[in-house]
Amino acid sequence: MKKLVSFFMKDGKEGEKKKLTTFENLVIIVVVGVIIILAGGFFARPQSPENGPRASVQDPAAGETWARSSKLYDEDIIINLEQRLANLLSQVEGAGKVEVMIYADSSSEMVPAYNDQLDSRSSEDTGRKSLESSERRELALSGNDEPVILKVEIPEIKGVVVVAEGADDFLVKQELNNAVCTLLGVPEHRVQILKHK
Repeated sequence: MKKLVSFFMKDGKEGEKKKLTTFENLVIIVVVGVIIILAGGFFARPQSPENGPRASVQDPAAGETWARSSKLYDEDIIINLEQRLANLLSQVEGAGKVEVMIYADSSSEMVPAYNDQLDSRSSEDTGRKSLESSERRELALSGNDEPVILKVEIPEIKGVVVVAEGADDFLVKQELNNAVCTLLGVPEHRVQILKHK
């Protein structure tokens, strides 16, 4: 840092404050301005295809595989949730045998990973500058040609039906209802507790 400061310092008397010349002030302002412009362009670059005209390339075969696995995954999520909930609720004192059915309105959403490549070209004609940029976006695939999934958003649960042997007892019914509402984040009016025959 001392070397940088000494570059702009004039040789003068020791202990005397140095004043920068107009040219030196101008150079500093231009350098700071260029840094701000470059930093602003770097941080303001749009990350999604909706933010601007961009070229997009995707592998359709990988998309079909992903769509098929997504459908199976939706069913697996709900079935797994039903089984885990039934197992937990059957452990409530007085509940007895419990069966659970969950109705989900929408399917789960899988967010895949993409490999993005940004190509920028600039050209300068007579007095005019043009900048052309394009983005190539490909689905990121794992070693077995399946897409890499960043996150999975579970489907929105619209209703739950619980059939329990001990549902004729009001306290057991209330405990089961509270447990379902707490675990799934569903309001009470969307949970139905019924007695098992």
